[in-house]
Amino acid sequence: MYDNQIHVELVHKHIVMLYAAFQKRLVLVQEYAGRGDLYGIYRSLNRRMTEAQLTHLVLAPFMEALAYLHARGICHRDVKPENILFTNDWRLLIADFGVSIDLNQERAVTRAGTLEYMAPEVERCPLKMLPEENKDNPQLAYTTAVDIWAVGVLAYELMVGFPPVVVDSAPGSADAGAGGHGPGGAFLAEHATRKTLSFPASTSPHAHDFISAALAERPEERPTAVQLSRHPWLAGAAQQPAPRRSAGQLNSLNGAPLYPSRLGASSLASAPSSGGVPSSALVL
Repeated sequence: MYDNQIHVELVHKHIVMLYAAFQKRLVLVQEYAGRGDLYGIYRSLNRRMTEAQLTHLVLAPFMEALAYLHARGICHRDVKPENILFTNDWRLLIADFGVSIDLNQERAVTRAGTLEYMAPEVERCPLKMLPEENKDNPQLAYTTAVDIWAVGVLAYELMVGFPPVVVDSAPGSADAGAGGHGPGGAFLAEHATRKTLSFPASTSPHAHDFISAALAERPEERPTAVQLSRHPWLAGAAQQPAPRRSAGQLNSLNGAPLYPSRLGASSLASAPSSGGVPSSALVL
């Protein structure tokens, strides 16, 4: 359970706390995230977030946590809406370190993650049968820049309504690594086709620059997590009041609505009985 060895050592207000892990029954005991995942929230907003919602609720706290991970040599490798959770008071939590890697300990050469959010340098890596395969091939090695690419895809999708990548599905082909998006989790795909970025006319210049920089084809041309956390788009958001989360937008702040996940099931086991963070943990 290498991913748990990484996860248990992470302490940050925007990273879900791992309390316990059991190998025999494959159970994780984690911090309670009463609001469910970002994908469910995104769906409740008719698959479109305003720039204010996106920067305040998602990108600003996410980039803070990602900078923390990258400073420690940790590459998440599966950034996507399903792996971003929220507590009852709308505190963002990065979750699921199942394919994360400590670059201080080993070279990243595995085709891991979810295809729609997979950077070009990860997609070109061959699928592996054994963990040690390709570890001696430095030409395949990639860096934390793959997470930056995924941030660009994430921001574009949440703002525009669809990802900047078209996945070509083929029956019988292998999943890229982590959980997919198809019904029941049976997402099967081999190829991803990148489209020319097209932004709505209402997109601000700062949003356009942030996303375009994160989606640079060459990894060395992408900004770091720290640089993106200081980008004018996020800096400008910090100077503005937080967007109101009305019943017609992010549902009520009272209680904890159930948001459907991308796989069709509820992303929350049960609603808490009080407004505070309950002592019970979400068992996965």
